[in-house]
Amino acid sequence: MSHFGIRNGATCALLALLILVTGGALRAFSLDWDDGGDQTHPDQAEFTVSKEVNEVNMVFTVSDSKGHLKNNLARQDFEFFDNHQAIGQVRYFHRETLLPIRVALLIDVSQSIAGYFGAEQKAAEIFLNRVMRKGVDEAFVATFDSKVHLIHDWSSDPKTLFAGVRGLAKPEGETALYDAIIFACEKLQTKGGKSVAREAVILITDGDDTASKKLMFEAQRSSALSQAVVFALSTNDLSYGNYPKGEAVLDLLSRNTGGLVLPARDKDQLAHGFKSIETSLRSQYALGYVPDNLKADGSYHAVDIRPLKSDLVVHSRKGYYAPRADPSVQ
Repeated sequence: MSHFGIRNGATCALLALLILVTGGALRAFSLDWDDGGDQTHPDQAEFTVSKEVNEVNMVFTVSDSKGHLKNNLARQDFEFFDNHQAIGQVRYFHRETLLPIRVALLIDVSQSIAGYFGAEQKAAEIFLNRVMRKGVDEAFVATFDSKVHLIHDWSSDPKTLFAGVRGLAKPEGETALYDAIIFACEKLQTKGGKSVAREAVILITDGDDTASKKLMFEAQRSSALSQAVVFALSTNDLSYGNYPKGEAVLDLLSRNTGGLVLPARDKDQLAHGFKSIETSLRSQYALGYVPDNLKADGSYHAVDIRPLKSDLVVHSRKGYYAPRADPSVQ
């Protein structure tokens, strides 16, 4: 029997409302690159930003009404709010940021995705090879069935990561999706470092959790604490108006992080999904600011990035948790 992992009645109601309001059609927009015709692309040299105390770091993308990504905007094209208060001290703003990328690649190897296993491996290899800059970006690969398995730890060499992807065992067992997300986000948090990095969790799964010890809310909180963007490549069949509950789960896991759910039912969709994630990562804006009167109380702060042009939409995580005076307290 499938264990949905949501025990809170209000959350179940939200899920039902999501499905009702959208008519079962929560789909990602098309990630077509639009450079505005005169965009000067930055030099591809390594670029680092050192972290400051109490600094909030945000990455986000912007699309127009047709879903085309816009990567030619300036700081003056936005207003920034932290807990509904205008942000005063903006430390940096970069478009098409070259900040280092840290990627957690999580591959579902449960029995439910057995038919897509070979395509998953090939597409993941191509993605890592195209996106990662050796010596700059880092990634790790993990799989999940009824448990989470670290296949290859942090590396900036796509070739060593490829070996881990190629060596994956054939799919079997149940699905511990929420546990896998928490595992990945905790690794991203502990990786830390003194420089700012863009962090992403990439899931290949149908979203149907049947074995996690943790709940979906805990996975959502963990991704918020890690500040990672969650991209989900969905193996669900959405033809004929089908809308499996796993699809709604993937939307709820990704939407508040600034991520996307992308169709990955066959090898062509999977390849296009990875290409869309690559385009999104290359089109990100990076923002760093210091909130006024930030208290070390662990409270949640909503962040609102508002484009001044009404036809633009910002895709970013919705907030962050303030640090605690005692970091051991969650």
